[in-house]
Amino acid sequence: MKEKNLQAVYIDRLNAMLLTVDFVKLDQSCNSEDDSYVKGILKRMHDLCVEVYGTDCFDECSYEFIEFPAVIRGYNTGHIGLSIVTLDLESSGEHWGTFFLTPKGVIEQGGKNTSLEQSKYLSTVYIPYRYWYTVSVENDIHVDFDNVPEKVAALLNHRCLGRHKMELGQQQSCGLEPGSAQQME
Repeated sequence: MKEKNLQAVYIDRLNAMLLTVDFVKLDQSCNSEDDSYVKGILKRMHDLCVEVYGTDCFDECSYEFIEFPAVIRGYNTGHIGLSIVTLDLESSGEHWGTFFLTPKGVIEQGGKNTSLEQSKYLSTVYIPYRYWYTVSVENDIHVDFDNVPEKVAALLNHRCLGRHKMELGQQQSCGLEPGSAQQME
């Protein structure tokens, strides 16, 4: 399958999965001691990615633009959530967009269908934010895996049960084993 076909397959499968997500419960689980619900959803998102692409380790030769599941954290608020980030692998993992999984459903940052209310929500709760995706991207200079908050590391570690666990202060690298749902467009 060509790159675009795999990307479309992943987005279609992710959209189908997102129809089953309770976004209010997801947000609560992200920001409470009982994070079992968010861990399950993040693992499902990661597993779909691996099923479609056949790997969870990517480099600049793999694809150009690609979506990955990620954990996000508001820089000013500390609020944690899940997202799907779009990266340009040919530009050392440059970030091109984010779909936030919020209590209000999926919100695309800066999307043409994003309402003023949704933009205000993102600005209040998340922006500016940091993100950490669940896969390994070789040579990504944009994500700081050396300084992952403990709660975020716990969520990321759960996505690959029985495989390598990321330690706080240890960078991911290739070669390690590692509602109302609005759809992504």
